[in-house]
Amino acid sequence: MTPLKLSSIDQEHLQELYDASGIARDELPYTDSFEELVVGFQDRTFKNAGKDQVYAALLKYTRSSSNASKPSEPVQITDDQKKSLKSVASKHASGGKLLPYTPGFEAALKEFNRVHSLSLSEHEFWRALSGSNKRRPPRPASKVVKHEVDDDVD
Repeated sequence: MTPLKLSSIDQEHLQELYDASGIARDELPYTDSFEELVVGFQDRTFKNAGKDQVYAALLKYTRSSSNASKPSEPVQITDDQKKSLKSVASKHASGGKLLPYTPGFEAALKEFNRVHSLSLSEHEFWRALSGSNKRRPPRPASKVVKHEVDDDVD
């Protein structure tokens, strides 16, 4: 994959499309929203960029947005499969990362499904890899402001 070099205007287009998607970056791969983002990016920038290039550009060029992560059903895999997932991912990773839409990702998915006789979709495999299977920490309770009582009233 050849990384995209984006002008400031192209970066703005990518940021606008990402913000408009309403979905957190880690949850975008293998969704209809990501497909729309890629088409929108290609239409606005006249770049014939692949999905892998657009996702890598999202990681490189976009700022976090108000697109909050949404709870989703966890991918049902056993503890042994979770250990295997890490092993398979590191085996196929490039530069320490396994990014979606890359040959390494496809190979890891095929190997994982074959070894465990599963048929996880690309989106399910991505969710399992990206940590959406992890338990989310509880939101902090709102702080109660305590008013001190002045006992030295005359």
